[in-house]
Amino acid sequence: MVSPLHAEKSWELGGNHMPLPGARDHRLPLILSPQFRLVFTMTPSIPAILLLLSAIGYARGVPLENLQTIAENALRQEFHKAFQTQQVTPVLKKVAQHLELEEALRGSGRWGGPGGRASTPLFCVTCNAGVAEIIREVESGVAPEVIAAMMINLCVNLGIANLNFCEHFVMEAEPQLHWILSNRHLTGKDVCGMMFVGFGCDTDNPERVWEVTLPDAPKPPVTEPALPQPGSPVMKVLHLADTHFDPFYMPGSNAECGEKYFCCREESGVVETPEAAAGYWGDYRNCDAPRWLLEAIFSHINETHKDLDLILWTGDLIPHNVWNTSREGNLDIIRQTVQMVKEYFPDTPVFPAIGNHESHPVNAFPQPYIENEFDISWLYDEISALWATWLPADVAASVTYSAFYSTLIKPGLRILSINTNYCYGFNWWIVYDDVDPASELEWMAQELQKAEAAGEKVYIMSHIPPGHDDCSKTWSHQYNRIVLRYESTIAGLFYGHTHKDHYMMFYDPDESERAYHVGYVAQSQTPYHKLNPGYKVYTVDGDYQGSSYRVLDHENWILDLDEVNESNEPRMYLLYTAMEAYGLSDLTPASWSGHLHQMSEPNSTLFEDFFRYYTKAARPYQQEGCDEECKQTLLCRVAVSDTSDKTHCDHLRTL
Repeated sequence: MVSPLHAEKSWELGGNHMPLPGARDHRLPLILSPQFRLVFTMTPSIPAILLLLSAIGYARGVPLENLQTIAENALRQEFHKAFQTQQVTPVLKKVAQHLELEEALRGSGRWGGPGGRASTPLFCVTCNAGVAEIIREVESGVAPEVIAAMMINLCVNLGIANLNFCEHFVMEAEPQLHWILSNRHLTGKDVCGMMFVGFGCDTDNPERVWEVTLPDAPKPPVTEPALPQPGSPVMKVLHLADTHFDPFYMPGSNAECGEKYFCCREESGVVETPEAAAGYWGDYRNCDAPRWLLEAIFSHINETHKDLDLILWTGDLIPHNVWNTSREGNLDIIRQTVQMVKEYFPDTPVFPAIGNHESHPVNAFPQPYIENEFDISWLYDEISALWATWLPADVAASVTYSAFYSTLIKPGLRILSINTNYCYGFNWWIVYDDVDPASELEWMAQELQKAEAAGEKVYIMSHIPPGHDDCSKTWSHQYNRIVLRYESTIAGLFYGHTHKDHYMMFYDPDESERAYHVGYVAQSQTPYHKLNPGYKVYTVDGDYQGSSYRVLDHENWILDLDEVNESNEPRMYLLYTAMEAYGLSDLTPASWSGHLHQMSEPNSTLFEDFFRYYTKAARPYQQEGCDEECKQTLLCRVAVSDTSDKTHCDHLRTL
């Protein structure tokens, strides 16, 4: 406890006096008692900076909402010292140790359980402070190579990754980040609030709130689509997602390498134990899909599902070696993966979407008006040429412009492929300009209006689900506005990115109990990470006059990695079909909403089943299990399609 005699109106840390927000005066320094200084130095398991600030705040009677500002100022001093001395301070090391930054950014441990990512105010406070200091260095004219060197130092000494990873990734990312920070006035809180929205960070920049102007045509009355009569025609639709082909996967290589984010290659280091060796067919650890695994999956699909009408392919073709990519390397993997799909499905129409891993550096998708050395036409021009195998020539202009398109699947049924990298927090170009990049959402609304006027139904597909934690709040909200307006025109919503198998509810914000759509999130073909490879096939209302084209059921197949690595015989088997497994009479949004609420009940066996299917029955996740906190986080992932509105998530937590 700080002595009342010294509970004055300012505080000091390391000799640097700073104002205390919320205090009554700012003139005299706070001197910590010897007892508190002892606690401060002897408690490395608790982030020392917060322990210090909590005591100060208590002594001052500072409102709790101001404590984060105090912490941010203190941490900024620590980052300033680190930049000036080129040495990471003990306080920063303690904070990083508490935050487990490597696990945070890898999405593992307490940061990445089966249900999704946890969050903590300390992460955002630390980010705000660190980025603010980087911005100060940039604006002060410090040489880019000096800033890059310090970033590498921080990356290594804060335990984010090893030197190989940090050095390569920083050198890939620094030129774009330096340009962005040099060409727009930003704050640490604004940058972190945009890039780390999925970690619970918020921006206070009012310019981040914007609105898409929708066509002025009135919304027609909503009528629930009628279920088809027995014996009505159906279509079969294959959903491929997150193939992540690694052409350099090496069986027997080190699956527990120093980079940790990605292993199972020749360069992954010495295999120190037999258990650390990568399996032949893939590995549950941080490793992607070898060619022979993908070919076994595609061969099985080809032999088992001869009645496929079309394929939805929702992106992410590049492996997770995010610190060591290149433009030409990415293009080569994209070409090889497209060729595989063409060879195994030569007569089936394929409708692709772009993933966040296709770019170099990873996640970096600049706006189309960026025409300097960071221009992304190198990627969009190539995928336009490759996608021309399946798509008509009239979509080439929009694909080369910003990797989205609209085309008819058949008369009466249209597909919109959306580039959701413009909502992705880790795409640092939205820090520079997040206002409807490429006017994509405005275009989406106009295409839906044309479809409504023509009496067409529409499938919307993209890589990142709009309710994903990392989708920026305003973009997500505007996307949901459009989907609600055109709910009767939209027949299906299809996503990937999470590598898991689940669904996402769309609720009417004006009628909170009304579920008006459901989005389907497909499982990955890669086992990255802790997963079995799998795929999904939808049965949809077929091609006839008055068809709703809605999903009627879906079946889900997996390959068990433990089994195949032991037997060396790839055997895919049917894990479940939705209606049978969940006891649903249909797959209407209302039925899925009922399923969600049943899962939220205590000790729900439905949730146990859902968790098994969500993780594709993979041994690592089955061994970890899903406790109550995990369950609540996972149910929120299902309940939220608009990241700016967690109402339904909050409601589930009260049940």
